[in-house]
Amino acid sequence: MRPASPLGRRRVTRHITTTRKMKDWSLSVRKKFLILGDSNLSRFPPFNEQNLQVDSFPGGNFRHAGAILSTATCITPPERIILAFGINHRSQKTHSTSVKQLQAALRAAKLRFPNARVMIPTISYSPALPQLERFRLQGLNRFIVEQCDSIPQLN
Repeated sequence: MRPASPLGRRRVTRHITTTRKMKDWSLSVRKKFLILGDSNLSRFPPFNEQNLQVDSFPGGNFRHAGAILSTATCITPPERIILAFGINHRSQKTHSTSVKQLQAALRAAKLRFPNARVMIPTISYSPALPQLERFRLQGLNRFIVEQCDSIPQLN
């Protein structure tokens, strides 16, 4: 983890880019508000909230999130967890696979941190994506809105 920047400002922890994601990635929960996600989170600006932990896993998806959460160590039990993955499911051929991986990540989070509220933001994506990829993400977003504690898409 990077140390806090001057004036108490904190930064996103960007985990290593690796082809061995399930082996190389781990998580130690230290704050009561936790955001986990893919490389898009690394663009998150420095922040002052001392109770917030933001971890970016480049190339990560819900399958990886489930594995990370199931082996996470915990210093401070989180009250809220946001799982900001999903864009890396755009090329996944089977919709049900993405949904099952999301459900497994939710189960892992709730099993490991039973008192935390777990939220999933809908996936923002470029209209320039190929039509099939947009269609896949729209389907995953429908599931998130209908079946999860969701956060609306940013406009």
